[in-house]
Amino acid sequence: MRILITAAEQEELDCAINGCMALGFGPEVMGDITFMLTGIGSTQACHTVTREIWKARLAGKPLDLVVNIGIAGSYDMEAFPLGSAAVIDREYFADLGFETTHGFEDLFQCGILGKDTMPYTGGALKRRPIPHGGIEEALARYRGVTGVTVQTVTGNPEKVKEIYRRYTPQIESMEGAAVYFASIMEDIPFLGLRTVSNEVGERDRKKWDIPAALHTLEECCRDIFSGIAE
Repeated sequence: MRILITAAEQEELDCAINGCMALGFGPEVMGDITFMLTGIGSTQACHTVTREIWKARLAGKPLDLVVNIGIAGSYDMEAFPLGSAAVIDREYFADLGFETTHGFEDLFQCGILGKDTMPYTGGALKRRPIPHGGIEEALARYRGVTGVTVQTVTGNPEKVKEIYRRYTPQIESMEGAAVYFASIMEDIPFLGLRTVSNEVGERDRKKWDIPAALHTLEECCRDIFSGIAE
């Protein structure tokens, strides 16, 4: 099974690498796993994933799965506190659209795209079950959530309320929807896994817990790779 594992920053990607190493995978398994930094933001993430999908195809070794991991902000600190984990079942581009006299409208609200225009379903980019090994069984221990992807980390309380009112998300990232977009367009199975480092809107980084989020992320990666190995 050939897998592309992506993350925006090296400390996140290291969690996946460490998770694999902890399971003692041999060269025959590790040789089929590519660890790739996307950089921060949707543009870099979409480009990186699409490039790697086609690079693998042209080499005659097409990918079977794209995995996007990382730390993220939580819109629901009661259900998803610092250090908790979630699998992203659906993603929205939360700030792709138009500012109008009535407020923000996304591409579907303003009528530019139909909500079921490829690759969207009901305006969202939805994860589909992965038909390989024990991956879905491994993922079942984590709650599925709605994620939003933004180009500017949300720090304004009114903006937090606006995004929550539109999409009722639990998790916010800067790359998730881009990875889902590229994977659906290229018809590659995919999944997104996020662990919580902060509350969305919390600008005081002293109140963030990045170490806890990274610790959980490494544990989650180990769980998922156990399912992949089955």
